[in-house]
Amino acid sequence: MKKSAILVSAISLAFAGSAFATPPPPPHSVSASSNASSQGVVGGNSVNAFSGHKYRTDPSDGNVSTEITNVGSDATINSNAFESATGVVSANQNSGANSMASNQTNVQVNTVSGKLKYSASTNGYGEVNGNSLEVGTNGATINYDGSSYLGDNAFANASGVISLNQNSAANSLLQNQTNVQVNQLSHTGSGWSDSAPVLAGYVGGNSVDVYAKPGKVDNYDSHAQGLTNYNANATINGNAFNDASGIISASQNSGANSLLQNQSTVQVSMLGSSTGHISNVLGGAVEGNTLLVTATGQPCNWSSLAQTNYAANAVIGGNAFAHASGVISLNQNTGANSMMQNQTSIQVNQ
Repeated sequence: MKKSAILVSAISLAFAGSAFATPPPPPHSVSASSNASSQGVVGGNSVNAFSGHKYRTDPSDGNVSTEITNVGSDATINSNAFESATGVVSANQNSGANSMASNQTNVQVNTVSGKLKYSASTNGYGEVNGNSLEVGTNGATINYDGSSYLGDNAFANASGVISLNQNSAANSLLQNQTNVQVNQLSHTGSGWSDSAPVLAGYVGGNSVDVYAKPGKVDNYDSHAQGLTNYNANATINGNAFNDASGIISASQNSGANSLLQNQSTVQVSMLGSSTGHISNVLGGAVEGNTLLVTATGQPCNWSSLAQTNYAANAVIGGNAFAHASGVISLNQNTGANSMMQNQTSIQVNQ
């Protein structure tokens, strides 16, 4: 059986309870063992940005001091993009200023056939940690008319391991971490088989720190306003992910100053016709993440506003995710200054 077929069978087993197809028994003389170790880390990355006019050099015209960030920026995936795609797909699409999007994926497939006298042991570790986003603004308009759109036949009939981040919001952090293990062992004759997989996924210690002082910066800026997340939309419709299957982690964001994270761990171990032993250690954690947003108007001018999340909409409609199957983790956000997180762990032992 091909590795791709094993992976698809394992995912189907995990969610539909179907039988895991056992390959034909090998000759009695065959003896084999498999040991695999993999580690993936996305860590220690940082974005540090400062924008705005801290001081006005010529305020005599009376104009408002403003630095405009992320105006009319859209992120769109539509038509037939990724339709019927298979395998491992990691995609990041960003039109949001001062933002970070990261994917980390581990996939292991161990197939051991024959008269096993030892084990197939697997260790998989995936980490997304220690990433930081720090943004300071003075007199800023953030995320005005920015939209994220996923529609038509995008990812329709796709299968496998799919990680997607789509962002049109300023000052945001989107991250996916996915581990997949498939261990398949079979043999004939005497002896025993042992499958001892250790699988761990961790998304932690990431931070978003945004300081926005959108009010006036001198006495001439009497009408200064900070508009955060004005008329922003996140839309998933059409046939997006229609009939898709596998492990799907998706985050769609149009909300400025936000943190969205997915963590999925899936493990399938199948022991063949022999008597044997399966020992599993499965761990997944999303913890220790920080979102800190400070927005101020002008203390000396009570009409100076910091306006947040005006006319923002989130829509999932049409045939989106119709007939989809597998592990699906979805975050959709249009709310400024928000944190959304998913954590999923699944074990199937047969």
